[in-house]
Amino acid sequence: MYVDLLRGILKCKEAPMQIGALRLLIQMLEKEGHSAHRLANVYSFPNSSLLAIVEGVLDNANASEHLLRTFAESYINSYDDIRYYFYRNVVKLASPEYDPFKRNSGRKNSNIPGSDTRKNRESRGFADGMPVFVKNAFSIMNLVRVMPKTDITDLTDFCVKLPDEIGETEPSVQSLSAHKRAFSEAWLALLRLPLTPDTYKQVLLVMHKRIIPHMTDPKALMDFLSNSYDAGGPTSLLALNGLFTLITDYNLNYPQFYEKLYTLLDRNLFHVKYRARFFRLLEIFLASSHLPAYLIAAFAKRISRLALSAPPSGIVIAIPMVYNLLKAHPSCMVLIHRMPGYDSETGEQKIAEEADMFVPAENDPAKCMALQSSLWEMETLQHHYYANIATLANIFNEPFHKPSFVLEDFLDHTYATFFESDTARKPRKAPALATQPPASLFRPGDAMGDFMAY
Repeated sequence: MYVDLLRGILKCKEAPMQIGALRLLIQMLEKEGHSAHRLANVYSFPNSSLLAIVEGVLDNANASEHLLRTFAESYINSYDDIRYYFYRNVVKLASPEYDPFKRNSGRKNSNIPGSDTRKNRESRGFADGMPVFVKNAFSIMNLVRVMPKTDITDLTDFCVKLPDEIGETEPSVQSLSAHKRAFSEAWLALLRLPLTPDTYKQVLLVMHKRIIPHMTDPKALMDFLSNSYDAGGPTSLLALNGLFTLITDYNLNYPQFYEKLYTLLDRNLFHVKYRARFFRLLEIFLASSHLPAYLIAAFAKRISRLALSAPPSGIVIAIPMVYNLLKAHPSCMVLIHRMPGYDSETGEQKIAEEADMFVPAENDPAKCMALQSSLWEMETLQHHYYANIATLANIFNEPFHKPSFVLEDFLDHTYATFFESDTARKPRKAPALATQPPASLFRPGDAMGDFMAY
């Protein structure tokens, strides 16, 4: 059959042939819908044909980037009905009960070997292809940029044209709530599937901008984001954006949020790829003036302690961060006025082991005793080998009259930017050099010099 041949070409390895087959299949889909309208005088979208196309694209190990992009930009972004039924088909394909043999088959499924449930699909190798399905589905859904807003007039572009007289029953493709519901169900169905680490991170990266705003019930993502936040490592850092959106915009109550946020401050934080994203959010989370002093002190102390072993690009983030925290929360100023090793009340010198009360291994900010400690780490950084960092750390020796730092100015520094700024800086005067030209190749008394003298 010609249609089956085109579907087979979708899985070939040549991108131009894949795109050509896709365009022909969509053209036939459009003709099929118009024919159904002329014969029955009702609107009928040929979703069974689109389902076969979607399955051929998503469950396709040879799907090229050009094929996925063409399907998303030329058809899903262009036609409201194709986008709506695409989302519905993703839900169907991701369902454990989906049976591809039911499509266009008049035979009973019991007579077809291995066509009962997802278990039988796994025996045919579908489980091995699950990462392929998830990857292709996410790639297309991530490319979808068009979503109806709040007006029915947004729904104007249809591949299968609507009849002039629809009748009493309005097609679901003309319902804004139906479009939003299809979008939500498709994403929830995709997130229930086993995600590869790369896809998992990419989903979290776009969660707060491209997924949550269009969900019918954004709180349905609470379990996914909570589990991601509890996973630790870079996954927790990436989940912060989505979780923050649910907390601030949808009144999500996340117990022990700051305790978990405190545990994310570890030695690896200043070396991960998403360091800048984390500190942007951390500044927002700690901006409230209603937070207790012990909590702010715990974060300031832990950031300062980690700065001792951080690279210069991380230290230039830690110093402004701590300065802004102290300036916004004057009750924590005791951290820089307390002298380590001396009793704050009697002024007597303490035993060295008891000089710093901070417990770095404690993950509960209420028990780490940061408020009884001091920020001696900032004084240590005033002697850093890199002069720019030492100069920046000297800000703690001055009165807190200067405005808060704009943290964004310090988030993107690297060794390359430091080297570029230092080499581009012109010295005010030539450095003083006291050199003595050598009189000989070897120093007097050197064994090699005595040997060469013979």
